[in-house]
Amino acid sequence: MKIPWVAVSACFLVTACVSSGPESQLGKEDQAPKRIPMSRTSDCVFQRTIEDFDAISDNYVVLYGLGRRKAYLAEIAGGCFDVKNRSALAAVDGDRNGQICGFGRDSVAYQNLGMVENCRILGLEELSDERRLELGLGVPQPKSQMDPKDGKSEGAGQDDGTR
Repeated sequence: MKIPWVAVSACFLVTACVSSGPESQLGKEDQAPKRIPMSRTSDCVFQRTIEDFDAISDNYVVLYGLGRRKAYLAEIAGGCFDVKNRSALAAVDGDRNGQICGFGRDSVAYQNLGMVENCRILGLEELSDERRLELGLGVPQPKSQMDPKDGKSEGAGQDDGTR
């Protein structure tokens, strides 16, 4: 009577050993969240200027201001899941000073399954054009200037290859 239980237990033990090797999904290091080094973490942006966002991962969100000309990389606290699949995100001014900063009580929030998830901002870095390219975000197009002589925008129809 004890022999079948011993055999079943041995099968479970062998199965557990096989699935916990380095080839299993839980054992892969590339499944861990990627860390993005930030040069500065205490930059600030006025809350009212934030117009859009891109989620790089569940730990990093890019906040855009002034028509996507300004970009800020925000590192957010762990525990915020599925941020990449959100279509709306709010910047919450926790200390009510009108700015979203990489310090203080500021956060980003989104709705998930009927509940509001509030993710504290751990660091905020204003991104240069070079840094935006490095992160694969692209560089904003310069605002076209109107030529007062003929009413056409400067550089219209010309492509000199510089940006």
